[in-house]
Amino acid sequence: MKQEKLKREYVRVWAQGQASFGASQSWLPGRHARACGCGLIACADTLLYLTDRRTLQRTEYLEYVAALRRYFSPIPHFGIDGLRLAWGINRCLARSDLPLRARWCASGTRFWQRVEEMLSRDCPAVIAIGQNFPRFWQKKELTLYRLTPRGEYVADCRVQGHYVTVTALDERYAEVSTWGRRLYVDRREFEEYVKRHSSWLFCNVLYLQEKNP
Repeated sequence: MKQEKLKREYVRVWAQGQASFGASQSWLPGRHARACGCGLIACADTLLYLTDRRTLQRTEYLEYVAALRRYFSPIPHFGIDGLRLAWGINRCLARSDLPLRARWCASGTRFWQRVEEMLSRDCPAVIAIGQNFPRFWQKKELTLYRLTPRGEYVADCRVQGHYVTVTALDERYAEVSTWGRRLYVDRREFEEYVKRHSSWLFCNVLYLQEKNP
């Protein structure tokens, strides 16, 4: 598969003379929001990109997110589940007059195909890196990588129960925005994580498609 990526520069949020790659939940007010706000941030960034508001100051961004929060209902200590996330972004898409509808694509065989298709339509792809299942008490996690100036992929952090936004895709890696940074998911490691430690029910893509006329 050839590389597929967004056609325009991704959302940048400026603060103290530096621009992020997408936004970070660590900027949100409140301990719970900072711990569980990844879904809200992923949806906010997607909506900003689709409405072509791709460069903001951090104060502007936080005002925007504050206005969106009423459409998303986080569960205390757990964040926003997939159903609430889809419902919330569909409300926001409608209010923004965007002719799109969001639904979860839980098919493992079509997962990367859906991501690639969305990117080809210049649409960011929010994906869920699900929690451990059925052994939910385990602490198995997926590694995210950073790309060094020498072109090497180096382990950066590990996650589970986390939403990220895919901005580019090639045969091996998915480029993602999370915590205001550009990181990478190894596609083979993602599939292995789903098979061994989670499920396609919890690890899937928020598929945005054109509404039927």
